Amino acid sequence: MPTDNLDITNIEYPVVFTGIDKSDINTNTFSAYKKWNIYSGSVTSSALPLTAIYSDTTNLPLLGTELTYNDAKNIDDSLQTVTYFSINHLFYKRKDTPFNTFGPTDTNKIKKFLYQSASIFSFPGTKVGLGIKPTSFTYTGTLIDFIYTGNSYTLKDDKYGNVYDTAINTSSLITNVMYYEGFNEYFDTTRIKSTYENIAFVPGIKLTGTLTPANIGLAARFSGNGYMRQDIDGSYDREHDFAVSFFISASTQSATKLILGKTEALGTQYPFKIELTTDAKIKFTSAASDSLKTSITSSALSSDWKHVVCQKSGSKMYLHVNNGTPVTASNPAFIKSASPLSASGYIHNSSSLYIGGFSTNSSNITADLDEIRIFNKSLSTSNISALSNRSVTGSCLQTNVVGNVFHDQGIVVISSANPIYNNLIDVPFTASYRSTVKLTEFTALFRVPAGQYNMSTNRSLLKDDAVTYEPFVSSSIFSPYITSIGLYSAGGTLVAIAKLAQPIKKRSDVDLNFLIRIDLDQPIK
Repeated sequence: MPTDNLDITNIEYPVVFTGIDKSDINTNTFSAYKKWNIYSGSVTSSALPLTAIYSDTTNLPLLGTELTYNDAKNIDDSLQTVTYFSINHLFYKRKDTPFNTFGPTDTNKIKKFLYQSASIFSFPGTKVGLGIKPTSFTYTGTLIDFIYTGNSYTLKDDKYGNVYDTAINTSSLITNVMYYEGFNEYFDTTRIKSTYENIAFVPGIKLTGTLTPANIGLAARFSGNGYMRQDIDGSYDREHDFAVSFFISASTQSATKLILGKTEALGTQYPFKIELTTDAKIKFTSAASDSLKTSITSSALSSDWKHVVCQKSGSKMYLHVNNGTPVTASNPAFIKSASPLSASGYIHNSSSLYIGGFSTNSSNITADLDEIRIFNKSLSTSNISALSNRSVTGSCLQTNVVGNVFHDQGIVVISSANPIYNNLIDVPFTASYRSTVKLTEFTALFRVPAGQYNMSTNRSLLKDDAVTYEPFVSSSIFSPYITSIGLYSAGGTLVAIAKLAQPIKKRSDVDLNFLIRIDLDQPIK
């Protein structure tokens, strides 16, 4: 390198540059199976991490005001609200008609839900190529505000387009679900499919095992004049078992109020009607008529969240609170008599499911309800324990799916009602995926004839005057070594350097040929 006190800008050095004949240059396109790694905090072209946030478009704040949902930006300057609605429009908005959305279309295998926020990985098309390989996406992140085994968690892609948490035990996920309402998507009321009135949607059940308070999705708040009605599938008669599971936060009522029931307001025949009494007790009733009905009642509830299961198993009724010892009773209406002279009556009906009341002025509860499920079978002790589990990797949401991979589009969306998956791109993480991409192989034959390029531009070969060469440079004993070959554009810009595995002695009596090969992820023009 030149020193500060020497002006060597006009010195001529040995020329070791030459043009490459076009006949010595070749290109070949081929497909390659590649693995791409993504690291938090690194500058990489393997992924563009984005945050998507829902904001009510009917009530958007002014740009720059204190509420920043409208003008919060991603690292590429995209608005997080706009990103949310773009993802929603492409993949989620019409999930009930999957052929009208992008991504997988088999609703029996893919579960697509977009909650109030999402963390997105957008991969460049040149690296996605023919698509992300199914099962290849993995993500390992670090939890900051939550207590978690090892303080980290691993997400993987199943072959159907779901991203799942490997720590959630799938054996805790219960089948035969006839009805589910978690209220978790109802920050956007256009997604509500039930008939409802006078219901507010508030932060849901509390997550346990956290360093800071956290809520799981949303809950429905009934304030004494609200209700919801929904038709449900399933068989609710003497010959079939059933179970109703839900979380409730309530206290004393002015009168006995409806929590939920498959019956009309004046109905006398119903498989289940679950109410909250004036002294804050759960009352579970099943009836074949006014004179043939059985009720069981729990102890009084406190106002914090409680998990409740009411179920029919054989001829018995069971009422569980917080996975404790159940209250039980035999119900004659559940028994099918062998003699028509002693028939017990029927408990089934064609009524809808009513939640919180029968209308705006009929038996309306004052309470918060969350995670309502109805099963067409009775539940085991382990089932009930799983439904009540609100721990960080618990099973109260009854899913291990936390997002989706859209393989062809090169998009991964992580979105869950469980807050531990919020802001995945803002914590320390590593991620990877595989894809098949088209690469261009560029080869150039660099010919070094004997007697040429026997000099070097290494400044250490100059004398102290930085002008003339040491005497041995021009003698026959001087034999430089080739260590690197640079490829330059026609304008003289260095575009690539080929490093030799070991230095090659440049002899004056032997021709040398070097084949340089470079794989490029874009075609050469």
